[in-house]
Amino acid sequence: MHGATARLVTFAIIILLSSNLLGPVHSLEEQSSSNTSKESSSLSFGSNSGSNFVIEPGVGTNILVNITNNALISDYANVSIVSSSGWNIVWPRNSDPSIGEDILINSDELVWIQFRVDVPIVENGMPLAGSKHLISVKAISQNEGLESFWNFTIEVTAVSGISIDSHQNFATVEPGEKVLLPISLRNVGNHNANLVIKVQPMLDSGLPVDDTVPDQSFAYNGWSVGTFDLYKIENLAANNSGIVLIEYASPYIFSGEINIRISAYNEFEPLEILTVNQSVSIERTRGVSLDFDENNVCSLISPSNKENPVVCHENLSITNTGNFNDQIEIQVLSNPIWSNVELGASQITLQEGETATDIDLSIEILNGTMARKSGEITIGAFIEGELIVIEKYSISVDSIINWELQNKQTTMENDNCTMTIIFQNTGNDLDGIMISLDMNVTSNFGLIPPPNSIFDSTENIRYFEVRDIQPNQNLSFTAFATTPTGFEINGTARLQVIAHSISDPSVNFSIAEDIEYLGDYYRISEEEDDPSVFSELLSEGMAFISQNNGILLTIFVVAVGSVLLNRALVKRQEDMKKIRLKPEIQPEEKVEDWTKKFENKSGVVNTEINSRKISAATDILDHHTKESNLKDADLLALGLIDNSSEKTLGEKLMPSNQTKKKTKISSKEINPSQTIGKSAKKEKTTDTDFDLDL
Repeated sequence: MHGATARLVTFAIIILLSSNLLGPVHSLEEQSSSNTSKESSSLSFGSNSGSNFVIEPGVGTNILVNITNNALISDYANVSIVSSSGWNIVWPRNSDPSIGEDILINSDELVWIQFRVDVPIVENGMPLAGSKHLISVKAISQNEGLESFWNFTIEVTAVSGISIDSHQNFATVEPGEKVLLPISLRNVGNHNANLVIKVQPMLDSGLPVDDTVPDQSFAYNGWSVGTFDLYKIENLAANNSGIVLIEYASPYIFSGEINIRISAYNEFEPLEILTVNQSVSIERTRGVSLDFDENNVCSLISPSNKENPVVCHENLSITNTGNFNDQIEIQVLSNPIWSNVELGASQITLQEGETATDIDLSIEILNGTMARKSGEITIGAFIEGELIVIEKYSISVDSIINWELQNKQTTMENDNCTMTIIFQNTGNDLDGIMISLDMNVTSNFGLIPPPNSIFDSTENIRYFEVRDIQPNQNLSFTAFATTPTGFEINGTARLQVIAHSISDPSVNFSIAEDIEYLGDYYRISEEEDDPSVFSELLSEGMAFISQNNGILLTIFVVAVGSVLLNRALVKRQEDMKKIRLKPEIQPEEKVEDWTKKFENKSGVVNTEINSRKISAATDILDHHTKESNLKDADLLALGLIDNSSEKTLGEKLMPSNQTKKKTKISSKEINPSQTIGKSAKKEKTTDTDFDLDL
């Protein structure tokens, strides 16, 4: 301010004493017709227009100028001061300088006009360096109405400056990677200028690192820091800004930090330096991703058993999604209590972005687990004890349909076969069973189903089913059959029980029981005691006849036939006697008939029998008697032929030194000559040269 005051004094002296020595400068008003008087005013300023004053921004400049009334009479001059740039102008008078004030000036009197022009500071690059701003002092004569002007300019000097509009105090970078941080610099001077930026490493204490100076770039402790895009702050216009990038290249370590100081200044004011601090640290990112195969092959698993262990294998892949090499530990955090889960590997070292595949995850469902249960397996990945990620895998228990025959008991009592069967549901799911019964010959057979069974309401149940049987639950039922009868020869009947699972008919059972039966002609009583002498003699005699089955067989057949014929004749006579003695069936007697008995006279009872009816009955009886006798003779002859290999009666009766053991004759020892089948009445003839015609 002291220098400005001295300059103002100098200006005043120049205006007062040497105003005629100043070189004329054509002002802006002089170039316009509005400020050019066609007639000369009697009021005149002591200095010619066109003066130019070079002033620093932010400085107030005092100016003193005189005005003279050259008229012969006094005059009131209206004096005003106007700035074309709108700058602030002050003077020691009561009125506003831009409006003016009336000043009395006597004839030939000189009056001084003093005022101050405030040059504004540079803001947003204005006022520009070297720009000229017009100031005009105007006087209007009230006597003449004419105007007089004194115009001058103020030229602004250059001002240099810089500002940091924006920057980032802190940032992070991945190990071994780079990060670019922008910083915005602005030219706050009023002229074009080059801006300068430099960086320097700093200690944690806030002091610069020894033996380092601010520079465009540096390397320190594995870090590299540099400035880029410097052209954006070269020859930067007033109030313009440019963005410079500061690049940080970090070392490949999992932790670290660097502190720097950023210095910026205007090339024309190298001593006016702005500084900011910035820190960048290495950020170690830990990341893991766990992925299962898309097929989900183990989503539905059957339970294991001792005979057939079932273990499902799922492939697990792990990816290091972090930014540094890490050792990853994987664990099974949880799984359903009815399962066993194991991992093929527990610790894996992976580079950044590396993936490990085909890690085995074995899953087993425990034996006896009920079907349709579901749960989740939770897998966790850890790095240095820190849980990074959790992945879940859903599993469900598959259904196993299976049945086992636990017990079968068969009893024979009084020619009745009873078969008790017990099945068990050895699967792991609710199931039902279908039971059917069949027999290959005609007989009385059926099922006795358990409670809650579904069956048809027939006399003998041949089919039933039971539903919703729990796992490990038993099912017991009974099948029965009577020993078949009505067959000519011995045979074997098969009683068959067939069981099917309702859920899976392929699970089935076939249980059969063979029942031995005798033909009607082989049913002989078998005594529990030792055989009698008569039975032994009969057995030996039959053996003798079978060995000499020639003439003896013929004689025997004729003899037996004669006996049977005699029996037939005797039976015929007995039947005829019964027919004759058969009482006549009288009709029901009514009251009217009873009363008539008293009216009718006694008469002779008619006992005559129709001879034609007796003859027909005799023929029928003879025919059936003949058929029966022939059949008995044929069966007896066949039995003798089949037993021809046995010893003769003579051989049996010969004395022997060996003790003879009594042998019990059983119907089971009779070997039938026909196959097992249903009863069929067919006539058989003996294979001999004799025809017996009875």
